[in-house]
Amino acid sequence: MAKDIETTIKNGGVTTPKGFLANGAACGIKQSGKKDLAILYSQVPAAAACAFTTNVFAAAPVRLSKAHLRARFHQAIIVNSGNANCANGSLGDSDAKAMAHAAAKGLALSDRNVLVASTGIIGRRLPIAKIGMALSALLDGLSSSGGRLFSEAILTTDNVRKEASVRVKLGASTVTIGGAAKGVGMIYPDLKVASRHATMLCFITTDADIEKASLNSALGEAVDESFNMISVDGDMSTNDSVFLLANGLAGNRKITGGGNDFGRFKAALKYLTKELAKKIVSDGEGATKLIEVVVKGARSHNDAKSIARKVTTSNLLKACVYGEDPNWGRVAASCGSSGAAFVPARTDMYFGGIKVLSNGAGISRIDRAALRGVFKKKNIYIKIDLKSGHAGATAWTCDLSEEYVRINSAYST
Repeated sequence: MAKDIETTIKNGGVTTPKGFLANGAACGIKQSGKKDLAILYSQVPAAAACAFTTNVFAAAPVRLSKAHLRARFHQAIIVNSGNANCANGSLGDSDAKAMAHAAAKGLALSDRNVLVASTGIIGRRLPIAKIGMALSALLDGLSSSGGRLFSEAILTTDNVRKEASVRVKLGASTVTIGGAAKGVGMIYPDLKVASRHATMLCFITTDADIEKASLNSALGEAVDESFNMISVDGDMSTNDSVFLLANGLAGNRKITGGGNDFGRFKAALKYLTKELAKKIVSDGEGATKLIEVVVKGARSHNDAKSIARKVTTSNLLKACVYGEDPNWGRVAASCGSSGAAFVPARTDMYFGGIKVLSNGAGISRIDRAALRGVFKKKNIYIKIDLKSGHAGATAWTCDLSEEYVRINSAYST
């Protein structure tokens, strides 16, 4: 746990911070009848920071939310699952606007104070009429205990809810940060914070009082060290989005830039986003193991990040982890093809606590049974020490199983 965090909150989520209400329900988008419509609401105006996919085929709700970020404050986010509202042309844009308008009208807000997110199958028209019919009851059911319903309604092929919440002391005040995320497939985010001028979705709330510029800065750093360092299948979604609302109800002295309070808030936010990111990878489609790849001793952070991300996208590595075959050669090959600058003859590698590569050469006398034992665990730890500098990076992925193929060979049928 990060030293700046006061405590993690058991069963915490998006409604744990003061002043946030949420709800989730089924409106008929999913044929299964499961929940597929959710809303998150701040009882007072909130500063917003967001990060969106860099996929140029971005979905309509991504484009609309980017436009709405020009507003000074925001109070609500409406989300649907089961339909990505992507690649629907001008009709998709109209549907995203209609979704925001319906929520704004029901909450007596301006349309631009509402953000929108969608996740699900690409290329199918969003059944906006079903959303409109369900919205009144959804809004009536908003409550401070509705975080769980919200987190259930944003799921697609996820097996479990992904929630977390932490508290951090800022001066005499205690600030809370809560979050809910979804995502198990099409996970290889490259999110960029949107200024005024992850499919994975993440919704973060905080009662901290913090200016928008500082909120953007904190979110950018947090995303780069968490969601931008995970991969399930190496495919970037059209809908990846991270939303962060800060309503100021904790009563802390307003964070307006650097200083201890900003540092502590940022550390807590990074801890939260990393926890949610790891939950996404652990629940990856067909996953049975979580793989953590740590790169140290790099000449630059970019070199370390390039190697860590390249290793976590190796299908050969992911398959050998699933088969519990500790083939370190696959990791070495990924390092070499990453484009990063390093000297192979200096490089060491570890599987768990067992050294498998020393100064670029494989170690001949290794206890193979002990090495296989490392890969039998649910959490697999791989460390790559380049011994060329002081920079490092950590990335996470999961194994590749037959179940992943089964899920994705019939996803849209």
